Amino acid sequence: MKSGKRLVIEAVIVPLVAWVVIWMFLYVHPTSSIRRENFNASWLITAVVSLFLALAFIVLILKRRLRKAGHTDFKFKELPKVLERTNPENIKDLTSGIFRVVLIWGAFSSAVLINGTEKGITLAIGFALVFITVGLLLIVSMVILLMDVPSMLYESLTGKRLSPIFKEILLISLVSGGFLVLLGFVLSHPGASEIRVFHSLLKFYVNRDLYKNLLLLSALNALYGITGIFILPRRGKVGLLVLLMIALALIPLVIKIFIRLHSL
Repeated sequence: MKSGKRLVIEAVIVPLVAWVVIWMFLYVHPTSSIRRENFNASWLITAVVSLFLALAFIVLILKRRLRKAGHTDFKFKELPKVLERTNPENIKDLTSGIFRVVLIWGAFSSAVLINGTEKGITLAIGFALVFITVGLLLIVSMVILLMDVPSMLYESLTGKRLSPIFKEILLISLVSGGFLVLLGFVLSHPGASEIRVFHSLLKFYVNRDLYKNLLLLSALNALYGITGIFILPRRGKVGLLVLLMIALALIPLVIKIFIRLHSL
């Protein structure tokens, strides 16, 4: 089996090299949207700085996991040695996440390359805000309806306990709901709608029915997580019934939100 160090290096290097190859190809064979002039110092600095931020995020995740695995006291420069010594199974599940982080970095750098530094960063931040505020909320709802509820029913029928994700559901719902509330607070102030970063979010706030439904969806998702954490372990049948009722309430709400989004 590959060592933990090699797993991490491959998860970083493979997408990194892939992005570099793509950019080199575009530099040699420029397109109408990506000209050679786009490969300037401003883009390079943005790409390098954002790469270091992505790597710092990866290091923080690795250090947290290694501490849980028993490596409690080590410095940054000792990280490669610790990864070499640790059981690869302890970090194997992190490699896909590390791979995606580098992919996202490349997508961000490509957006900056296509649109220029200022516009590219603005678009990337706007996309991230939309994803956190709306995308994650809908993903969590679909996970509840398509994965978590069936798994609970399977567990109740077979007695086989599956891995619960109530904490993750609650956390994501609170984050998305918090962003929605913050969005409403910010955009209620005059002049806030002129800020370019909020342009992509403005349509969700202006459509009041959609905005209220998103807030309600966040609340129901959070309630689902709270019920799964605090009620289900203590009062199984009651907790399961409440979870099913919340899931049933989610169905028409999710459909309504998708219809509203389609009409934007």
